[in-house]
Amino acid sequence: MAAIAASHAVSHVQNIIQRLQLGDKRLLLAVSGGADSMALAYIASRAVGPRNCIAVTVDHGFRPESAHEAAAVGRYMQKLGIQHEIRRLKWEEVQKPPVQRLEEVARQRRYTEIGNVCQMYQVSAVLTGHHSGDQAETFLFRFIRHSGIHGLSGMSLQTALPFALPAADNKTPVIVRPLLDFDKRTLYSICKAGGIEWFEDASNSDTRFKRNMLRQIIREADDDNRSPFNASSLLKVRKAMQGHREVIDRGLASLLDKHATVRADLGVVELAAETDGQQLPRWASNPAVRERALASVVGWVNCKDHPPELAHLRQFEQLIVSFYKARKAGASIAQTPVSTAGVTMLPPTVRHGWLFCRQRPRANEIQITKDLALGATALWDGRLLICVQAKPGRSIPEAVTWRVYSQDAAMHKWADQLLEHRRVCRKTHRPTDMHQAVLAVQPIISVKPVPDAQPTLAFAFGSVCAETLAATDLDISVRAVRGTDLVARN
Repeated sequence: MAAIAASHAVSHVQNIIQRLQLGDKRLLLAVSGGADSMALAYIASRAVGPRNCIAVTVDHGFRPESAHEAAAVGRYMQKLGIQHEIRRLKWEEVQKPPVQRLEEVARQRRYTEIGNVCQMYQVSAVLTGHHSGDQAETFLFRFIRHSGIHGLSGMSLQTALPFALPAADNKTPVIVRPLLDFDKRTLYSICKAGGIEWFEDASNSDTRFKRNMLRQIIREADDDNRSPFNASSLLKVRKAMQGHREVIDRGLASLLDKHATVRADLGVVELAAETDGQQLPRWASNPAVRERALASVVGWVNCKDHPPELAHLRQFEQLIVSFYKARKAGASIAQTPVSTAGVTMLPPTVRHGWLFCRQRPRANEIQITKDLALGATALWDGRLLICVQAKPGRSIPEAVTWRVYSQDAAMHKWADQLLEHRRVCRKTHRPTDMHQAVLAVQPIISVKPVPDAQPTLAFAFGSVCAETLAATDLDISVRAVRGTDLVARN
């Protein structure tokens, strides 16, 4: 039976690779050492050949035995003929988060390291061992977070790799989950039949982490066919939600093309405020479509790798609906912004429609980048791609470096210069004359001409600072990591 399951899995993965047009691409395998990812490596090596694969193991460094396990994974990859990279996270370089946020921060850092390996080898697709049990957990996790249709449709086969820089073709690497139709039991049997050693992470049983608690609930419910919490029941509902989402999304993309304006250089989205004689704008007239439109916009702006909670979307919806009710009744209209889910929504004015921008960060939430060389690209705040390079034909010393700051951090160093730059922008009616909430979440870039020199401002409030070297010798580009398609990322 296990041999049949393995053969079926290999054919299944081959079909997915061909359908996604990845047959001529080198693939990165995310292999932690668990049964699911070890089975993935075994299956992928037979589906596309070991020379077309690279494996990466991210050692979180939480357990004393993790380094030994990562090395053992490397030995098995060598046996399969797959090149292997180990990346160990160093927590002494960053403040270790409280246990409640440990999973979230570790996941972000893991994906960042995987993205770095993609950059190194110019890989465009990462295969993970997510299986049907993970899908059921994700559904239940999002259900208790009150997600809408978007969240309850679960993990997709393919999605953008979070926190990753684009490859040489300017496309962000994708995650592919080819084993979502297989359960954990099948993957265990493939490992046992193939003599594949795997490791059980003891921390997966720690019910202080919500996902582990939900996994335990589902595992216990699987023994009761009548339980609504067994994996089979949860996956049936998820599949239904996916169908609803697909129907809504067919018309959503064209609707947002007409009624949404994306400022990729600022990480801002504007939704039209005009109602054309109706009670609400076209994108907001149907409650289900309005929810999906807001989920798409909020997800694009905050760049989180999970959909916004329904409760957060309801806060935005409440302000939108009450705004138009008050306007129709001739009552005073509140102009107070709403901030939730990492996004601030600004009510419309005569100058703009509904504006969505990143919520103002907490103190020290955004780290200052390390010194970067000219030509390098930085992913800042998980949402904006920034590149500083010499203009064509200009000769710039190789020692020139640059950094990116949040506005709060930059104000501690260059308050007078920043205020003067803002004054010049207002006086000359440059594009930086925009709402303070938008300006507050824009990057500030400094350039250091030589190692021991004092850094100078080069870019602030979405505009090059004209008084610096950058105005004549450097090109500075800022763009959203998600591109401009609001629906594609969901």
